[in-house]
Amino acid sequence: MSEVCGYQRHFWRTGRLALVLGATFLVQGCANGMPHFSGPKPKPVEQVVVPEPAPSLTRTAVATSTRKAPPKVNRTASVVPARQDLTLNVLYYVRIMVPVGSELTVRANSAAGGAPSIKTIKTKGGPPYAMEIPVSAGADAYPMTIDATLNSSIGHVLTGAVTLDGKPTKPVEIVMVPTSE
Repeated sequence: MSEVCGYQRHFWRTGRLALVLGATFLVQGCANGMPHFSGPKPKPVEQVVVPEPAPSLTRTAVATSTRKAPPKVNRTASVVPARQDLTLNVLYYVRIMVPVGSELTVRANSAAGGAPSIKTIKTKGGPPYAMEIPVSAGADAYPMTIDATLNSSIGHVLTGAVTLDGKPTKPVEIVMVPTSE
């Protein structure tokens, strides 16, 4: 008897009995589908088929559908004018402090009277500020006016403008000056 008690104590101390009991409960739970973990199983939804009423026989023809046909949509490709990127160098020569993170806005207005092209960037260093702005590639876009406005984060405002008579072959340079307050 003392042998059996010693073996049982050894079994408990090493955790083997707990492991065996845990495995037994796990297997028992899996065999029953573990209803306490997953909850009650939903019942399948029954499909109810409602029969359509039989058409009545009358002498007059009656429309059976009140739905209208969707309107036809004619899609044509709209003509989008070709665009090109215009390279700009925006700078100023006055001795004024313009901190990093100031806002530079460039606006290009074409002679054709279309929507202007506007681009805004945050400055990352000193001038010149190199940037590209998409403009119309057609010959009717010229003369084109390009305006630049630099709003310093400490309150200074610098502006500059240039008018292009034709498509430039090199980067366009815009020189800004402070506005009078």
